Amino acid sequence: MAARGLDDITWMSSPFLRCLQTSNDALNAFQNVNVDKLTIDPEYSIFEWDGHGGAWHNDLPDLTERKHYFPRLNMDYKSFFVPELPEPRNQFFNRCQKAVKTFNHRHPYKPRQVFVMVSHAAGCIALATALTKLETTDITPAGPCSIFGFSRSSNTDVWSIDSHSDLKGHNGFTGHLTEMGSTTKPWNSFGDGEDKFYTGPTTSRFAPKDGL
Repeated sequence: MAARGLDDITWMSSPFLRCLQTSNDALNAFQNVNVDKLTIDPEYSIFEWDGHGGAWHNDLPDLTERKHYFPRLNMDYKSFFVPELPEPRNQFFNRCQKAVKTFNHRHPYKPRQVFVMVSHAAGCIALATALTKLETTDITPAGPCSIFGFSRSSNTDVWSIDSHSDLKGHNGFTGHLTEMGSTTKPWNSFGDGEDKFYTGPTTSRFAPKDGL
């Protein structure tokens, strides 16, 4: 970002602890961009998909408590909205579309401005489809700490993303990872399981061998 003169940065994160920890560690690793005064904005509209009857959300500690662990947390930030729970699969996609629409309205195009959203696997896929107006079959499964990069050159509601077939592109980029792990698999699985679970590109390097 420094080489391209991109220093106007807004950093948003799901309020879930693993996303706040990722955000904090990533910011601490910055070397060529001064992020000393950069805050982490807790954005509830991109928090985890409620696929377990709200159980994960019930365990969220109070934001004030999280501030003690992550001093960068911006307690004055106003989230786009707080999703309603419980949240069926079809409502999750609607929620992500609403989040993107609200984002585009709140943040009209401005040259050399950077926004970072740290979300979850399901959020990465659904937000990507909402930003680009593409299908889930165009989006690489989201691996642990994978990167999805989007761009726009005007005040448009359709963002661009690299093709999933470009292994060096930022459509689920994992080239910065030395170890993917064996437990958490790259995820793009919005299917109901009656036919299949997998809903990503069939030619993706992360597509299940059985196609399910």
